[in-house]
Amino acid sequence: MSRNEFTKQTKRDALKRSGMKCEAVGKMYGFEAGEGCDAPLSFGVEFDHIVLDANSKDNSLSNCAAVCVRCHRWKTAKHDIPMAAKTVRMQDKHLGIKSKGRGFQKPANTKFNWATGRYERIDA
Repeated sequence: MSRNEFTKQTKRDALKRSGMKCEAVGKMYGFEAGEGCDAPLSFGVEFDHIVLDANSKDNSLSNCAAVCVRCHRWKTAKHDIPMAAKTVRMQDKHLGIKSKGRGFQKPANTKFNWATGRYERIDA
């Protein structure tokens, strides 16, 4: 499945709207609510799906933010990836798919025998 991107016209319109300043605002970009970055985009611009692309499929101008590289990387690492992982976990749970567990777990009713290097049953 390929990722849907913004059209060239949407990117142009987002840059025009931004005034060549980073549009990252709010907690999902690592700022307090209502605060933003406002860095100049002359050092690099990336176009971010405000609502995660995997969930919305919305490539409109209203879902496009012209942001600096630093803000886009922060949001991707701290917001988008964890949100996508949570979505997959919830879908799996709904379908009855279980995870493989969390590493090694000691067998029930056993203790480790250092002499043999094995777990042995504990007689109750």
